[in-house]
Amino acid sequence: MKSFTTDFRFVQTEKPLSKDIFDRCYTYVFFVRYKDINTHNKCRLKYVCRAEIYGEVCAIKFYASRDRKSDYDKYSLAHSQLPYSAIMTIFDYRITVMKEIMKKFPEVSFVFKGAEAYDPRTHRQEDEKENQRFRIYRSYLSKRVGTKTFQHSQFPDNSIYLLTNISGFEDIEDKQNRLREFLSDRFGIPLS
Repeated sequence: MKSFTTDFRFVQTEKPLSKDIFDRCYTYVFFVRYKDINTHNKCRLKYVCRAEIYGEVCAIKFYASRDRKSDYDKYSLAHSQLPYSAIMTIFDYRITVMKEIMKKFPEVSFVFKGAEAYDPRTHRQEDEKENQRFRIYRSYLSKRVGTKTFQHSQFPDNSIYLLTNISGFEDIEDKQNRLREFLSDRFGIPLS
């Protein structure tokens, strides 16, 4: 797990604009150092991580800063030059962001949506159902996030992984059903 270094920092808190559906957003930036798998050159890529709060759920999204003005969905662009270690570094920083958000909201739950990868070179768009990013989230989160604080749920048809915070004193099944219903209503995605 990555510790706080000059490669990770909090940037700002955003309140929603009229077009936004989140209640509040915390933005972080971090840098990933790696060797390009094609050229073997040393690289440093800046990432933006957005922790968007929706009621009692937080969605953690990230994208490469260089893609922020892309013609394509910045969350879906494939980066084939990243080695496995760089991808794991990105995920480790997401865990760091989760910890930061839990300091502010101790009973928050987390949702992860595996964006359908898009490769602008080949113009290939991945299907939504159980896509590659979802499979990586499922594998990574099931190994790195325990079951003492969170109950893990997955919705492969929509490539969504939900970590329900069970540290409160309420009925866990009731809370999961409430979160599923909330996410379905807020995003128009049936979660069953």
